[in-house]
Amino acid sequence: MIPNSPWVRTERLELRRWAPEHLEGLRALAALPEVVRYVGDGTPWDDATVAAKHEAALEHWRRSGFGWLAVHDASGAFVGLVSVNERSVGESGIGVPAVEIGYWVAPAAWGRGYGTEAAGAVVDELFARGLAERLVARHDRANTASGRLLGKLGFVPHHAVDALVYSVLERPAG
Repeated sequence: MIPNSPWVRTERLELRRWAPEHLEGLRALAALPEVVRYVGDGTPWDDATVAAKHEAALEHWRRSGFGWLAVHDASGAFVGLVSVNERSVGESGIGVPAVEIGYWVAPAAWGRGYGTEAAGAVVDELFARGLAERLVARHDRANTASGRLLGKLGFVPHHAVDALVYSVLERPAG
């Protein structure tokens, strides 16, 4: 696959394989308190963290053949990302291997349904391509918008650890 080519398209969005040119988009999102307020300790990421996450996303693609996706709108602008990571039994938080998804949308694009559209397309593609048997997503209980998004996609709450809710979606039968 060509790094810039869409991995999946929706009516309004193109989701492209994570590539070196997405570093600046990640840096911009990770610097925004309103984007990271429910991630880790809620503080913007420093350059070392951004670089490490970016490199890990590139390595995941090399190792697994899938991974993070950059979300671009119809104009071609970077408007967010969907993170996709294989998780072992010990990493998944649910006691079985899973593929974890997460999502960030740039505040300028909030309220347009891009998060649901992008994450939904990724969920569908992961199952259609046989890349996952189950998905896990984590969100802070206070992040009610993220909880609603996961519910729309069919994720079911599995358990919570402190304020962190783990939700699961099993591959549909058939």
